[in-house]
Amino acid sequence: MAVSITSTTSTTLPVFLTGALAVQVRGTLHFSVSALGVLVACFFAAASLVSIASGSVAERFGGEIIMRICAVLAGLSLLGLATIAHSYLTMLVLLVVAGVTNGANQPAVNLFVIDAVPPGRRGFALGVKQAAIPVATLLAGLAVPAVALTIGWHWAYGFAAVIAFIVAVSIPPGRSRGIAKSGKSLTAPRPKIAIAPIVTLTAAMAFGAGAANALGAFLVENAVHSHWSPGNAGLLAALGSASGLLSRLIGGYMADKRGGRHLPVIAAMMGLGAIGYASFALGFSWLILPATVICYAAGWGWNGVFNFAIIVNHPGAEGRATGTTQSGAYIGSVIGPLTFGYVVDHFSFSAAWSMTSVEAVIAAAGMLYGRHLLMKNRRKSETEIVIAG
Repeated sequence: MAVSITSTTSTTLPVFLTGALAVQVRGTLHFSVSALGVLVACFFAAASLVSIASGSVAERFGGEIIMRICAVLAGLSLLGLATIAHSYLTMLVLLVVAGVTNGANQPAVNLFVIDAVPPGRRGFALGVKQAAIPVATLLAGLAVPAVALTIGWHWAYGFAAVIAFIVAVSIPPGRSRGIAKSGKSLTAPRPKIAIAPIVTLTAAMAFGAGAANALGAFLVENAVHSHWSPGNAGLLAALGSASGLLSRLIGGYMADKRGGRHLPVIAAMMGLGAIGYASFALGFSWLILPATVICYAAGWGWNGVFNFAIIVNHPGAEGRATGTTQSGAYIGSVIGPLTFGYVVDHFSFSAAWSMTSVEAVIAAAGMLYGRHLLMKNRRKSETEIVIAG
């Protein structure tokens, strides 16, 4: 679990640091809020291109070697952001490299976790793994007053690069049961994945992640726009991240105890998140603090439980299934920040948060419908087995 959270944190730090440091970075490189959305979108677009393929490769060979390579590449991209990111184009290229790294890493870590952790603790373990994202945003938020406002934003990326390189050397030798390691044939048939449920859940993941990553990218900008100081806005992001971290740990623990109905729980959390996004849209400065806690804890606290639900419903195809749904997360993370930045530039923050609230409602409905399709497919499979018997 320690390896999973540090590995995931190292590959998500580039984009969340960029969101938290946006005020300082934009002040130096002179680009607009919508251009910030393009940076975040390109990171996740690059991730989506490799996520599905990475899940399949991790199933065949085990996740550790992919995790180690990704940590090194994350460190190199962060080092580049610290040393040579003196133009918008350079920053864009480096974030694309970081996005590819993150896309390859996520399914590999999922497979690593389920191979290393006993079945009765996998929900909590995946909650820990997904807690890496609020850890990354927490570190990014703390980097604003501690580093960016004292010695400069380039140093924040430099310190993050050191973290990534430490992670790379701390990943243990391979333990997982990849097909190649277990001695099974690389051409042996693998369990199939039902298309309709996984596509529906991937789309729901896209809407939910689009809303959540707009939050991560623009929370600090929104707070500063509402007359918060940059330092306090960074601390706000850290507080939200802490609430998201706690939510993912509790959610994973409860998933192990609950034993089912994970997707309805996720839908309820997304519904609460929609209320939080709508609170931002009201435009009251005093609502920003409670809305931040609600959005991070509920609107972005469901990822670990979601991965757990996908894994338990796709035995033998965990890497491919989570790689597919993760691609939805990345696609949403492209469209969400991009459209959010566009709406802010051409309309207002209030309009952008209203749109985000609607996205969360659509995501919740998609989770419920996806569960319906999963149950329908399971009943069909059980009927076919009875008939064949």
